[in-house]
Amino acid sequence: MVTAPQRGLSLVELLTALVILSVLVSLAAPSFSRMLTEQRLRQTSNELRISMVTARAEAIKRGERVAVRPIAQSWSDGWCVEPHADAGVCGDGVIQAFVPSSAIAVTTNDVITFSAWGRASDCPQLLLSAPTKGGVCQLCMSVSTDGRVVTNPGLCNGTCPDTNNDIAWAGACP
Repeated sequence: MVTAPQRGLSLVELLTALVILSVLVSLAAPSFSRMLTEQRLRQTSNELRISMVTARAEAIKRGERVAVRPIAQSWSDGWCVEPHADAGVCGDGVIQAFVPSSAIAVTTNDVITFSAWGRASDCPQLLLSAPTKGGVCQLCMSVSTDGRVVTNPGLCNGTCPDTNNDIAWAGACP
């Protein structure tokens, strides 16, 4: 009796392939985790940048002050764009609001207010940070007095940065 050759994998070959695959995945997991954290940080900084640009444009359009302020007590809970910049927290008339990922901490003592000319006062700075395996990813966002948003990796140094810089995310994670 002639039998046809068998096709497929043996159990030993299948288990060997699974072991190799699991080793490769365990080696790639830390860098993948770092990449996800960096992406969350980028998304939050982009949303914050959009809120700043919206607030500036609305201030110019309306001819009155418009503020970007925290929704609750902390910026990490989210923020809103709202006219009538003298209110303490977000209330009626919210133009735009955003709630970041719970993994992202947004730290500042400032309510960012744009005048009717689109100017910000006192060069406010916001520190965005997210924990990752092996450290903390940090990004500093500054609003120059002419209303432009400048992003730099690392901690905020308290000085108003040069507005000629491009958006920089490289180096936010260790």
